[in-house]
Amino acid sequence: MQLHKPSDIFKLSTGETVTKRNLFDLIQLSKVEDSPFWEDRSWLVGNTPQQGINWIGELPGCRAVLIKAKPGSYENDGWAESTRNVYHYSFKARNGTISYTEKANRVLVDQPDYRYPILLFTEEKNHWTYEGHFSVSGIKDDHVVLVRSALVLPEDRSSTKQTGAVSETDDSAAIDSLLGNGSIPRTERIQLIKARIGQGLFRSRVASIERYCRITGIADSRFLTASHIKPWSRSSNAERLDGNNGLLLTPNIDRLFDKGYITFEDDGRVRVGPWLPVDVLHAWDLNNLVSPKPLTQQQRRYMAYHRLVVFRK
Repeated sequence: MQLHKPSDIFKLSTGETVTKRNLFDLIQLSKVEDSPFWEDRSWLVGNTPQQGINWIGELPGCRAVLIKAKPGSYENDGWAESTRNVYHYSFKARNGTISYTEKANRVLVDQPDYRYPILLFTEEKNHWTYEGHFSVSGIKDDHVVLVRSALVLPEDRSSTKQTGAVSETDDSAAIDSLLGNGSIPRTERIQLIKARIGQGLFRSRVASIERYCRITGIADSRFLTASHIKPWSRSSNAERLDGNNGLLLTPNIDRLFDKGYITFEDDGRVRVGPWLPVDVLHAWDLNNLVSPKPLTQQQRRYMAYHRLVVFRK
């Protein structure tokens, strides 16, 4: 198929091919207003020096991510099984070091939150074969696990673009999906089922460590949310239920923490990011109303991830 505009990518059927030259021109010239590949600013195709990953539209809630993969290029890259429904794709590294905040990696790490489609292409000589729409189902230290999923067209994602990422506190759908995995051990399934129906294993574990909101000082459990430090979507099954991976926060503070507008230092002091609107900062007084409480050693490991990956610097 010949691509004329960025939106044409969504017209591809699995198995169709695009010449390398055509896709290269589309990516580069989508940014040039008088070029034949220009559509409008919301359809610009972004890229970094690592040309294997591109994204359509503005970050963080872009329209889609394009992956141009060469199976076998890296140790973990390639199809996980013969049905070609699961693909492992390595994070990009510079001099052997992976930065999860680099855009080429960030668009993979953020996908479970923003739910934009990942459009996978694999290399075959002088063309790319479109493999279909995938989503991130697992995040490892050096690669992501992509699984085939139904395509959600960009115009159907308007509500997601307006509201931002899916709230970390709304874990019910994620737990339902996880419980569909028959390989999860029986004891862990029971714990997840308890969390799903409201018995609150995770919350009770957090409450055994955290007694009150670290900013407002509120201790009444009716007004506190058990918030994951390392987000649910990026945690292992054990981390999802680990009380050290949580804080008890009032809903407004939980919202800021979940979206990365604030984070915490190891000594318990709050750090406010530059992207938090001034009117919100003034309305929700973020000066600690209680003395900062140092994080436990176990919490510090999770908070280091939050500061590195979730916090909007």
